[in-house]
Amino acid sequence: MVNPDAAKPPRRIYVGGLPAGTTEAGLRQFINEVMIRTGAVAAAGFPIITCKVYSGKNYAFLEFRSVEEASNCMAFDGVVFNNSYLRVRRPNNYDYNVAVTLGFTEPNPVIDLNQLEIVRTVVQDTPNKLFIGGLPCEWTEDQVKDKLTPFGPLRAFNLVMDKQTGNSKGYAFCEYLYPELTDIVIDALNLTSVGTKTLTVKRAVTAQGQGQGSQALTHLPPTQVVSAVTGALSSQYRRLQQQATQALIGPSVSTLA
Repeated sequence: MVNPDAAKPPRRIYVGGLPAGTTEAGLRQFINEVMIRTGAVAAAGFPIITCKVYSGKNYAFLEFRSVEEASNCMAFDGVVFNNSYLRVRRPNNYDYNVAVTLGFTEPNPVIDLNQLEIVRTVVQDTPNKLFIGGLPCEWTEDQVKDKLTPFGPLRAFNLVMDKQTGNSKGYAFCEYLYPELTDIVIDALNLTSVGTKTLTVKRAVTAQGQGQGSQALTHLPPTQVVSAVTGALSSQYRRLQQQATQALIGPSVSTLA
C-alpha cells in the first residue's frame, strides 16, 4: 500500500510565471474552468482541492483530487492567464515510479487545446529549435517575443533567466508553429544589431534533414507567408541600411574611443 505522504506529490502541480496581483481564488477559478471546458476533468465537479499562491515569488502549488487530473493539468503549460504565459511543472519531489502506480502520468490526448492560446515554456529538442543569443540582459520576455513574432506564431519559447539577478542570461530558445519559418528567421535575424549587441540566431539542435525549412512555403497559410516574408525583408533592409550608413560616415564615435 502506498504511503499517504508519498501519494501527495503526484497530485500536486507547480505553476510559475504568475502575473502580479494573482489571488488564490482567481488562479483556482481559472484552472478549474479551463480544465472543465477542455475536457481535462476525470469526474464531475472542480478538480482542484487546494491552491497556495506565493505572491512574492510569483508561483503557486495546486493540489488535485486525482493523479489523472494533475497529469492532465500538465497539458496547459504556456496557457495565457491575465496576459502572462504560465509555466506548469511537476514539483521537485515528484516520483514517477510512485505516480505510475496511482494513475495516468501523461495528459489525456483527447483534451481540446485548440480553443486556448498556448505558447509552451519548454522548447523540445527538435531540428527546428532555435537558439537566440546576444540579447540585452535587461530585455523581458515580451521584448524578445516582439522581435520574433513578426515572422509568425510561436509553438514554444523560453528566455533563460538568472535567478540571482532576476534578469535574463542574454539568450533564449524558441520553436515556430510552422517549421518552414526556421530558416527565414535565421537568415533575417542572425548577426543583426540590437543596441550595442549582435544577435546569434541558429539551430540549437543538429540533426539529419537540417535546412529543409528553407524549402518552398507551400505549407504555410497565405497570410503567414506574407507575414514571414515581410518580416525577413524588413530585417534585411535595416541591416543593409546600417551597413550603408557606416560606409558613408565611417566608424562610430564609440569605436574610435
